[in-house]
Parts: sequence; C-alpha cells; structure tokens
Amino acid sequence: MLIALRSKAANWVIKILFAFLVLSFGVWGIGDMLRQRVQAPNLATIGSIKITSPELQDEFDHQMRQYRQVFGENFTNEQAKQLGLVDRVMAGLVVRALYDTYAQRLHLTVSDAQVREQIKTDPMFKNSVGEFDLGRFAAFLQEVRNSEGQYVAAQRKEMLRQEIVSAVSVGAVAPKPLTDRLYRYRNETRVAETFVVADNAMPEPAEPTDDEAKAFYDAHPDQFQAPEYRSLAMVRLTPDQFAAGLTVADDKLQEAYQQRAKEFDQPERRDVEQMVFSDQGKAQEAVAKLAAGGDFAQVAQEMTGAPPVPLGKLEKSSFVTDLQALTDAAFATDAGKTAGPIQTPLGWHVIHVMTVEPEVKSTFEQARPQLEKELVKELAINKMIDTANQLDDALAGGANLEDAAKTLGLPVTKIDQVDAQGLAPDGQPVADVAGNQLVLGLATATEVGTTSSLTEDPNGGYVIVKVDGSTPAATRPLDQVRTQVVAAWKAAERDKAAAARAGELAGKLGLNGDIQALAAEVQGTVATSKPVTRSANDAEAHVTPDLVTKLFSLQTGQTATVPVQGGHVVARLTTINEANPATDPAGVDALQKELDAAYQGDVVQQFGDSLRREIGVTINQPAIDAMF
Repeated sequence: MLIALRSKAANWVIKILFAFLVLSFGVWGIGDMLRQRVQAPNLATIGSIKITSPELQDEFDHQMRQYRQVFGENFTNEQAKQLGLVDRVMAGLVVRALYDTYAQRLHLTVSDAQVREQIKTDPMFKNSVGEFDLGRFAAFLQEVRNSEGQYVAAQRKEMLRQEIVSAVSVGAVAPKPLTDRLYRYRNETRVAETFVVADNAMPEPAEPTDDEAKAFYDAHPDQFQAPEYRSLAMVRLTPDQFAAGLTVADDKLQEAYQQRAKEFDQPERRDVEQMVFSDQGKAQEAVAKLAAGGDFAQVAQEMTGAPPVPLGKLEKSSFVTDLQALTDAAFATDAGKTAGPIQTPLGWHVIHVMTVEPEVKSTFEQARPQLEKELVKELAINKMIDTANQLDDALAGGANLEDAAKTLGLPVTKIDQVDAQGLAPDGQPVADVAGNQLVLGLATATEVGTTSSLTEDPNGGYVIVKVDGSTPAATRPLDQVRTQVVAAWKAAERDKAAAARAGELAGKLGLNGDIQALAAEVQGTVATSKPVTRSANDAEAHVTPDLVTKLFSLQTGQTATVPVQGGHVVARLTTINEANPATDPAGVDALQKELDAAYQGDVVQQFGDSLRREIGVTINQPAIDAMF
C-alpha cells in the first residue's frame, strides 16, 4: 500500500511509471486529456432542477455528523447506508426540489422583511434575555461555512415550502368521534393484585442423571459455547515512539517563529454593544439623542424597548463578509464612543464601543515551548510515516511482519488468544486489544494466516495485525462444563415448578381465593398496582408489559400468570376504570392536535406524491450507488 508517494519516488518501479506517464502526455497531449474529462452525472432530475453529487454529499455529511453524535465517531458510511440514510437524504432533497418547482410555477415569493423577521425571531440566535444576538448569528454562519446571502436564500426557500405545506394541510382534521374513541382506548386503566412465585421458593431438585444432564446439554448448546479465539501479532506506530531524542535547532525555531509570529499574538479586541432598527429614520433619531448627551443604555431602552444587545469582544476576523461594514465601524471608533447608523442586511445598527484591548505582541521566548513541542511532533510524525512506508515496502516485497518489524526496530506485540470482544479465555480483557475498536476490527476481518493492511489510527499513528491462528467457536465439552450444566438444569427445573405452582394458585385465586393466604404458601408478598394504561407498567407491583396485555383481555376477578425474572407473577384484575373524554378537555385537545397532525401529514404526503407524478422525478440510482 502506498502511504506517501513522495517516500517512494526513488523506487525504480515508480520511475518507470513516471516515464510512461510523461510519454503518454507527449503522445496524446495534456490538453486532450483534460478536454476528455467526464462531467459527473446528475443524481436526480425534478422538472428543471438537477440534484448533483456535491449537494447529496453535503447533506449526507451533515446528517452523518448528527448520527455520529449518537452512535460515536466509529459510525461508518456503510452502516449509514444499511440504515437507509442515503435513501432518506436523497428523498428529502427530492421533496425540497418538488416544492421549489411548484413555488416557481405559482410565482410565490417571500419578502426580504419576512425573511429578516424570521431570522431575528429564531431562538437559535437569541441571547440570554431573548433578544437577537448578531454575534451568535455571525458565529453560526462561520460554523456552517455560509455567507449571509446563502443563508438568507436558503431560509427564503424553506419559508416558501412551509407556506405551501400550510396551505395544503389547512382544514385536515380528525373526526371528533374518532378522537373520543381513541381517548377512551388509550386512557382506560386497570388495577391488579399480584404476587410472585419465585423460582428459589421451589424445592431444590435432585441431582440430574447422566442422561438428563446430557439431554439438557444437547438441547441448550448456546449456553455452553466458547467463542472463536484468535492468536495475533500486532505492530503499532505512534508519534510518541519516534519523538524520543528528537530536538529542533534554534535557527529552525526562530524561522518558524518568524513565519508564525501572528499566531502567538493577541489581536486587538473591542467590547461592543448595539441597538438595531428596521428603518434608517429611527436609527438616526437614536444617533441624535446620543449626540445630545444621551446614555446609550437609556436610549436603547427608550427607542427599542429593550437594553442594548451585547456583541461581545470582537476581533477583526469575527464577522463574515456580508457584515464587514459593521466590524469596520467598530474598529474605527474609539473606546467609549458610538457610531452609526450602519446598514447591513439585518437592518440599521448603532454601536457603542465600550472598551478596547490593544494588540499584544508575543516574544520568541514566550512562543518557544509551544513551537518546540509542535516541531518535534512534526519531525516524529514524518519519521513515523517514513518508517511506515519502509514497513509497507518490506511486506510488499514478501517479508513477514515479525522480520520486517525487527529490521526496522519496531516492537511486535504477540497475543496468544483473544475473542471478538477483546477477552482472553479466562474472561479477562487483553491489554492493547480490549476497547480498541480498530484493532478488534482488523483482528476479526483479517483472514487466518494473512496480514491486514497498514491502517491509519484515528487517534494518531498506524496499526497492522497478522492473524497467526484461530480456535473456532465450539460448544465446550460436557466434562468441562458439567458443573454449569447441572446448575442450569436445576434452575430450569425450579422454573418449571414455579410456573406450575403459579398456574395452580391462579386457578384458586380466580375462584374467590384469599390472595394473602395463597401468596403466603410460596412466601410471596401481595402488591396492588397503580392504575395502568395499555402503554404503561408498574415494576414495583410486577406488572410487566406482557401482564398488561393480559390484564386488558380480562374481566374483573379473572386471573393471569406471566413469567418474570426469577419466577412467575400471579395477578387478579380488581378494577376497570373507563376513560371519560368529557372530564379531560385538555387531554382530548392534545389528542385532537396529535391526530390532526397525523391527518395533515397524510394529506401532505399525498400532495407530494401528486407533485411527483405531475412534475416528474428521475433518479440515477447507479450514480448514487457509485458514490456510496
């Protein structure tokens, strides 16, 4: 595997390849090769709108960042594809394009004022007192790498889509009788008396015969399974391995400092607050009041009905291009002074520069420790990469992992037996493997007798694994696990006895038996459940989801049993509480809204299907599959 082409430029094979490459340029001409570049195909066509590869990739990457917050950084594109994320992302892009096409056909528009108001009222951009914070807005644009113009255009389209959805779904409401009936079904509750017949309350079974133990062992092989164990040889390369003894000459440190001096400087900062107006006249009135000696905070309260909006400590790089006028004004104004009106797409601003922190220049000695640490690490990484390339070349030339590592002075970690969870046969975690998903993945995916590719570690460095041997997964011999087999057989026999006893007691309880007396026969404790709905349970009273299902099929006084951890529950239904919609208008209203939303979702779905048929959608599935 080629890790760094530059490290192999001296290799004679590469020189020959380069010669052929130069010859091809000479014969065919560079211009001809460039002119023959094939443009990537469109992934979908919706009317006149084309969905391109970059659009799908950007949206997919955005969704992947959200998924990785839930599943972790090791969540892969292949796993996402298996979960249908690619299809869902493409479907979302198609729906947006359908609505955009429909809006174009109807010549629908959203005004600048509407878009501005939408942005200013977005909770994401409000400060702690609920006011629009320009600094938060600017920081958001930088984070998502959008200009203000791009974000405004996207918001305009989204507002049009929402307007269409609202128009289509208005009036779609669920019938009142359906709401009332579903309310009764959902909110009916039932109460039961329960006790548990515990497995350990049953008599200790006699020792099983050899035939009984063998029969149980044969019937439950999964309980006595040993996983596959693999023996490994592993080499890890990390920057720390190569950093020992490395130093950086003073002249190199001085050179790096001269090139990067600004990184260590503290730029000038200005603590700014502002008031924003929708029209220039109001802003000029505020400026006039300030010029007459008015206090900035008082003028802001009087003119906007709120205190000034803090922008925080700004640097010249704090704002994106669309707001350059505002930052320019802030840095052209002295501390304690005001400036404005300043126009941006968000309105007319009047600013107050409260304090100025001057630029602070760093010295070489101040920057030296950080520079030295970074340059040593850079040297170590380069040395590591060179060594990794040499290891890769040696393996490609036929050397085995141990010999190649020994030649390069790399330590080899030998692991006798480890399973897919990183555990040894004694159940203990194996050092350097347990918890390391990269190593476990390579150890599992690599065939026995072969060596994995040299793989980059997300935490820095490289890992390579050779699988020397494998002990296949197999049921452990009966003589090795007889003790476990006997214990499992006895537990199963006790559970059978508890189930039979629970059924017997449930029968007596259903004939108006005394629940306290019946529970006492098996050392059980009677509990009365809280009222439970069909979707609830009561763990303290042993009312499990399975028992809830049975309770809602019973009449008052009838009984049921269900298995639970360590025994069986005996239950008698004591109360049925029917739900009355008339006594809970708030609950009925909430359910009505839920059903209305479902109805509206169905209508919007049908409308989308209609748009798809009318406008036409063509999906280039092979091109999508090629991307992922």
